[in-house]
Amino acid sequence: MSTDTTLAFHLPEGWTLRKVVTAMVQEWLPPFRAEPAMKAARWVVQSVMESADQGGAPLWEPGISTSEYETRLDQVVRSWVSRATAGRGKGTILARVALDEERPGLLQLSPGTAFPETLFDADKVDEVTGGAGPDGLFAALLTQHGFKPAN
Repeated sequence: MSTDTTLAFHLPEGWTLRKVVTAMVQEWLPPFRAEPAMKAARWVVQSVMESADQGGAPLWEPGISTSEYETRLDQVVRSWVSRATAGRGKGTILARVALDEERPGLLQLSPGTAFPETLFDADKVDEVTGGAGPDGLFAALLTQHGFKPAN
C-alpha cells in the first residue's frame, strides 16, 4: 500500500469503525511490535477519533449514559486513525479508517506516513504481508480477520 493508495473493504455485520481501529491497536498489532531498545522511549500505539459529523447532538453532554455516548461515537465519528507516539510530540499516523461517504458499508483504509523503524518487528511483518513490509500490514490484518476487499 503506497502513501497515495486508499483501499476499500466491506465492513462485516456488527463492526463499526471504532471497533475496527480498537481491535487493530489493542489486539492485532501488538504481536508485530518490536522489542524496545534499552533507554529508548517506548512507542505507544493508540486509536484516535479524527472527525465527527457535526449535524446533531454533541458526542458528550452532561447526564448521558456511557452506552449512549458509545452509540454516538459509533454513529457520528466518520474517521479514526491509528497513531504511534514516543515520548512527547505529535505522533505518527500509521493508518486512517473512514466510512465511504458514497457507499455505506465500505471501510476505506488509507496509509499514514512512513512507519518508525523501531515500532514493528520486520520479520513478523514480512511474514504476514508476504514480503510487502509495513506498507501492507493494515490491509493484511483486515483480510486476515475476515474483511473482504471491495472492487
